[in-house]
Amino acid sequence: MHAADRPTSELPVRRWSRLGLPGPERAGTRSRKTNLALLVMLVLAWVTGGGSFLLGGASTAWIVVMHGVVGFGVLVLARPKVPVVRRGLRRRRPSRYASMALGICVTGAFATGVVHALGFWQAIGVWSAIGLHLIFAFAAVPLAVWHVVGRPQRVRPVDLSRRTALQALAVAGVALLARGGFERFFAAERRFTGSHEVGSGDPRRMPVVQWLDDSPPTIDPEDWVLRLRGSVNRDVGYRELVAHSRTTEATLDCTSGWYSTQTWTGVPLTALLGPETSGRSLEVRSATGYARRFPLSDARHMILAHSVGGEPLSRGHGFPARLVAPGRRGLWWVKWVTEIHTSDRPWWVQTPIPFT
Repeated sequence: MHAADRPTSELPVRRWSRLGLPGPERAGTRSRKTNLALLVMLVLAWVTGGGSFLLGGASTAWIVVMHGVVGFGVLVLARPKVPVVRRGLRRRRPSRYASMALGICVTGAFATGVVHALGFWQAIGVWSAIGLHLIFAFAAVPLAVWHVVGRPQRVRPVDLSRRTALQALAVAGVALLARGGFERFFAAERRFTGSHEVGSGDPRRMPVVQWLDDSPPTIDPEDWVLRLRGSVNRDVGYRELVAHSRTTEATLDCTSGWYSTQTWTGVPLTALLGPETSGRSLEVRSATGYARRFPLSDARHMILAHSVGGEPLSRGHGFPARLVAPGRRGLWWVKWVTEIHTSDRPWWVQTPIPFT
């Protein structure tokens, strides 16, 4: 068989070089490195995105920065991924539609993240740019797992070379510069969590949001009772609650992508629980069944508020009582509180987010 009649995969490397092509082995190595790099980036995006969603302290601001850098890292890797995608589509595999769906989800997550940062799209009902960002991110998880299982990429010694490390540093450097330039010249001003300011100092402009299937209950203050259970066992009525007037300024930073700084009035949890309180954690429960558990030490920073901006809480904002938890995201600020229970259970023995 003449060289001209051989399959292209059997052509000598020098022939590939004369044709100006990278050669099958080199192209395969490049594709594998791109796929592995994208996998690492996607895992980092989910981890940092989850941290950004759950954590609201200034000490965790670097997680939000890293999430943005990872997002631009995915964009940088999109260019070498294009020829890989083209070759994959030509093979007509049954799983190609799932791979296409994964690409759409990753692209959608990046695009909606950028739109949120630009501040162009304010929430329309329950729909917001950050909400769609989360939907795309969650939808990408099973598709990515299916993609990895169906097309496993094995790490080879050549993938751990000095050259690979330098390439990874180059991608990270470009992504960091891209993120910095975007924030400086294009993105809207935001809090370190990435949230936009809405209605600070004016509770009437503060958005009203609920968690998943929650809906604002109508509670008669004369019938409302706060049950203190565990190491403390007593009930508190609304009149006793409003007799306390401790005021604090705190920022409600919602996972919907906005924040609002208000003046809250209520009673410190330490005053409610008393000096003899013991245990490792306390659970704050809502009339809707929603609940979050905190370290008992957090009680000294939190108050159970009955007013905001000098006026009683509105129904949508948690009337007759809501938790104010400075330094935590909005999903920890339990509304319509009816029970606080102390126990020896560790605070972290709970799902990262409530499912009701």
